[in-house]
Amino acid sequence: MKKITIISCLILLTTSVFGQDSTTEFGIKGGINYSKHTPNIEVNGVEALDFNRKVGFYVGGYANFEISDILKLQPELLFALQGTNTSTEIEIRESADQAPMLAEFKTSVTESTISLPIMLQLYPSENFYFEIGPQLGYIVSRKDKFTENPFSEPGMPLGISEGCPSCDKFDFGAALGIGYNFTNQIGINARYFAGLIERNNTIKSSVINLGVNYKL
Repeated sequence: MKKITIISCLILLTTSVFGQDSTTEFGIKGGINYSKHTPNIEVNGVEALDFNRKVGFYVGGYANFEISDILKLQPELLFALQGTNTSTEIEIRESADQAPMLAEFKTSVTESTISLPIMLQLYPSENFYFEIGPQLGYIVSRKDKFTENPFSEPGMPLGISEGCPSCDKFDFGAALGIGYNFTNQIGINARYFAGLIERNNTIKSSVINLGVNYKL
């Protein structure tokens, strides 16, 4: 009986929010992202691994539910290529009596990610809006590639590592953004996502999105 009451309340709440008078719109969106992992990794107080931003892209679709004249709810389903660039320096010696030299390794980490942002949008004017909400993510695959390896031979591949079985697949964080609709169909959107959980007990995601949306 208690379960029936809770379900009934949810149905009534959903009906009142997304009733017959509300407007539901669907669309597609896409653009570029600028992502990195954070924070830099330190060993004994010394930075051992620096994370730098890299350029990727995202594409997907959305549904937009009108709650009131100034409030809308927009869940999205996005596919993104994002990740981070890394750099680290190590000391190497060719012989015991030789002074150490610094060698720098650089890699590019690319993560194929499916994201589910659920954004609450506030419209202070007809076309301009702010948005905030949670975002879930699932990392489908990961590729690590050396972009600079001082030990590689000239003309030889720098090396690619496919997959990371021990890496965490799930991500969760908060997204904050702004947008402007030029017409009833076309608009632009800028958004920042900050990871709230540590992946692999060390890193969090940091992603800047900039793109366009088109209402179908």
